[in-house]
Amino acid sequence: MLKETITNLLEVSGSLTIARYITRKKPRILMYHRVIENTQLPGISPGLFEAQLRYIKKRFDIVSLNELLNNIDEKQKPYQLAITFDDGHRDFYTNAWPTLRKLDIPATIFVTTGFIDKKNWLWPDLLRSIVLAAKPDTYSHDGIGSFEITQSNPLIIWNHVADHCLTLSHEKREQFIISLAKKLGVPISSEPQDPYSPISWAELREMHAQGLDIGSHSVTHPILSDLDNEELLYELSYSRQRIREEIGIDPRGICYPNGMAKDTSPNVENHAQQFYQYGLVAYPATVSANHIMHLGRFAASSNMHRFKLLINGFSTHINQTGEYQ
Repeated sequence: MLKETITNLLEVSGSLTIARYITRKKPRILMYHRVIENTQLPGISPGLFEAQLRYIKKRFDIVSLNELLNNIDEKQKPYQLAITFDDGHRDFYTNAWPTLRKLDIPATIFVTTGFIDKKNWLWPDLLRSIVLAAKPDTYSHDGIGSFEITQSNPLIIWNHVADHCLTLSHEKREQFIISLAKKLGVPISSEPQDPYSPISWAELREMHAQGLDIGSHSVTHPILSDLDNEELLYELSYSRQRIREEIGIDPRGICYPNGMAKDTSPNVENHAQQFYQYGLVAYPATVSANHIMHLGRFAASSNMHRFKLLINGFSTHINQTGEYQ
């Protein structure tokens, strides 16, 4: 209630308009993941998503990411904003894209090609599905010690276990999640199931024909800075190849998985530049032609009042998961 009151006062006083004017020459790239009505999953409800789009459409010049980057110089047009999505869950097709089309708003989606191919889960989804399916009980597992799952705390446990997973290499993380599923007595499906299922290539082709821009988000969603050069080149090049095979385009950009500062590196970005014209992170780094392989984004908050502050240029705190506080 206090945050709502403060935001309303800033809006009435014109402070949001002033902040937006002061930062008008700073292009904004907005980041979404899921548009879904499910309290157990991270994301934004369809109703809130439409409200956010209508809000920014009145106040910004919403352009495609390609257009924004074409103008990324000293002649930057004011109030430019581009919308991006990560991963490639099917609710983009069912919930997000229809709203974007209705409001005539362009967007770019960065897809994890192994996920679209249904060859691998996104590991946060797999971990969440395991924890939510586990019977309430007290468990113990190497690396995280003893923990209790109750009917009211599964998402707290998920956060605790996910933090541990982020400390592991890609291979060790997979092994850990598989062993955790066995410990919790939860079978793992060979491919992602609803509500974790991906868009199909046919759906992506349909949306691309309607104007959707498509970029790479790697093959298996690893932390790229943890990979050796051979693994890194595979993630960068094969995801590009799969998009070319299925969509018939060479994607211009890559969005680095997880996307925090530690998840990329000069080595990652130098290799990425062999295949892509730009790279995106998941926190508000500089958006500049001088940092074209490390462009920052704002995570769209599920709190509308926080969203208004962020999008209008008020400084804010960001935590290591890319969520704003």
